[in-house]
Amino acid sequence: MSDSTIKASIQERREQYEIKRLRNMLNERNQQLQIVEQQFSIEKNNLKHSRQNMRLLMVFCVLLIVVLSWGGAA
Repeated sequence: MSDSTIKASIQERREQYEIKRLRNMLNERNQQLQIVEQQFSIEKNNLKHSRQNMRLLMVFCVLLIVVLSWGGAA
């Protein structure tokens, strides 16, 4: 093998290694992104349920106030 062939082979191996390294990094980042998206979805659902619970609690408190005020008037 000539010197230029060896250099080209080494350069090709370096490029292949760099491509593999970048693909691995991309796969890792995609996995991290999926995890964050799942966590965001869970938090979004939790917020929705907590808002519903808060509304129900507020309605219950208003009803309780109304019933107690009726009881005091009687």
